Amino acid sequence: MSACENVTERETRNSCLQNMMTSHLIKSDTRNCKRPRELEPQVADSPQLSSVGKSDSSFSESSGLFDKDESLEKDLNDMSKEINLMLSTYAKILSERAAVDASYIDEIDVLFKEANTIENFLIQKRELLRQRFTVIANTLHR
Repeated sequence: MSACENVTERETRNSCLQNMMTSHLIKSDTRNCKRPRELEPQVADSPQLSSVGKSDSSFSESSGLFDKDESLEKDLNDMSKEINLMLSTYAKILSERAAVDASYIDEIDVLFKEANTIENFLIQKRELLRQRFTVIANTLHR
């Protein structure tokens, strides 16, 4: 799967999750309603509905809600796993970068020590050359 397909799939999943979360936050009396509340049959006005019919419809409504909650829970768990995977990958990358940075610091430290050694050697060499030039100059002035 290409990176573009991954991004599109992730965006679609995020959009679906937002829609589900939004619909989950809607009040229960407006949930799953395709028609206005006034057009719904009144329970008290329709005696032909038995108590079995009432429990079946409430059961189907609650099972529908349960399915949505279950789906939302599954999506949240999936997203949580993805986030944890991204965070662990990020932590691994940071750890690798820290190791590289530490090795660079060690290399720079070695270079500074070598530079300090060379500087001290050059200072000693300069002093030795000054002494020799002084001896030569004194010999030429006599």
